[in-house]
Amino acid sequence: MTVATALRARPRPVLAILAQQAPVLLAVVVPPAMAAAATAEWALAASLLPQAALLGAIAVLRRRAAFPKDLRQIEALVAFALLFLLASALVVPPFVVLGMPLADAVFEAVSGITSTGLSVAQGTGNWPVAAHLLRGWIQWCGGFAIAFAGLAIFTGSPGATLALGGSSFSTRDNLSSLHVQARQVLLSYAALTVLSVIACLLVIPNGWEATAIALAAVSTGGFTPRADSLAGYGPLAQGVVIGICILAAVSLMFYVQVMRDGLPAALQKTHVRATLGLMAAGTVVFVIVDFAVTGAGVAELYRGALNFLSGFTTAGFSVGEVTSHVALLPLILIAMFIGGDIGSTGGGLKVGRFMILALAVRLSFLRVTVPPSAVTYLRDGGIRVAADRVIAVATLLALYMATALVAWIVFLVSDAPPLAALFEVISALSTVGLSQGLTGPDMALHLKLTLMAAMLLGRLEFIALIVVLLPQTWMKRN
Repeated sequence: MTVATALRARPRPVLAILAQQAPVLLAVVVPPAMAAAATAEWALAASLLPQAALLGAIAVLRRRAAFPKDLRQIEALVAFALLFLLASALVVPPFVVLGMPLADAVFEAVSGITSTGLSVAQGTGNWPVAAHLLRGWIQWCGGFAIAFAGLAIFTGSPGATLALGGSSFSTRDNLSSLHVQARQVLLSYAALTVLSVIACLLVIPNGWEATAIALAAVSTGGFTPRADSLAGYGPLAQGVVIGICILAAVSLMFYVQVMRDGLPAALQKTHVRATLGLMAAGTVVFVIVDFAVTGAGVAELYRGALNFLSGFTTAGFSVGEVTSHVALLPLILIAMFIGGDIGSTGGGLKVGRFMILALAVRLSFLRVTVPPSAVTYLRDGGIRVAADRVIAVATLLALYMATALVAWIVFLVSDAPPLAALFEVISALSTVGLSQGLTGPDMALHLKLTLMAAMLLGRLEFIALIVVLLPQTWMKRN
């Protein structure tokens, strides 16, 4: 077998690409700084000012810079991963100003940018309004806006792809069409955000609180101004917020295709029916099992169902204590593992990939029953699935399971309860944010680092971040 010469990532093109993304990073820090200044939280505003000034200067100096013409795929992956890391670093100072130790501030920033929602913050009820808007905003940016910035990176690299909805668009496609579709997806995200804010304002009387929750909901983030998440709100408000999370866990490309091609075509081209069907079926099973093993009343069953859906959408809101019952917790674990659909703001393995795995299993059994001469293909929505796509899904699954195992072992050797530890690890890997009570300010530093790594790996879908850390990415091979 002949192996092609491996290409390394060159620092200069990577730095050039990151400099071109300065306006995107500016969008992460400027709105929270303005909110802090508007509410006279000067220390909070000042903690974002140096980042804004530096990024503004870079944006001006690089405004006429040309995109690297020979950008390599590995450089595109590295730049995309570093974009998330830089965004996380930029919002650490405000959390330090709020009184968090540095390690906890980094944890909170990573959890926000990865739209996870696991928190180690204390006394958030005493935080100023601007601090809660900051948390909601960085989750909104991490939900899709930063990923959208990857379009400019990936379309400049031959062979690199960007997943939007159920399809992967590559530089082999018409670039102007690709840009149009990507802008349409971003506009659908913005429109869904506006509708979410309006919906939350109707059921949550406090305007800034409703806005912060809406930003977190549409990004399936999970941060809320209250320490008890959604438990302190009424049943209607809880249902509306989880409903927004369900809409955001559907491929954003679905909304574009509804407007462009109509509902029947949009249903055919995406996994919306599978996504909503799995959520509905899972919720019914959860409620039945919940009633059978606990005898819970209607109100308790409602709260349990909302927690289950929060896990499935990878939003991470909770409307009460997340069950630790041995018959119910595995159902939430499975839901968090699957997650939202490809092209949504949700995390997890993604419904589209889960469907490919399920179809591959079905095809394997089918081939046992048909003659050897029969020609059978793996098809998804009537379209033949390319071998490279199957390999990519299998690779992602293998990396997910390997990472989960390693992180779980770290928790187990630290004397964490096994099932609760696994729940925490899957919650971080799938960027969910639900917790069994292990995540908090008193957690050991090595466990915080483990969860931070899991959140970043899960959000960047492993390969991009791993490539950054591999020595051979940067060094020439002999």
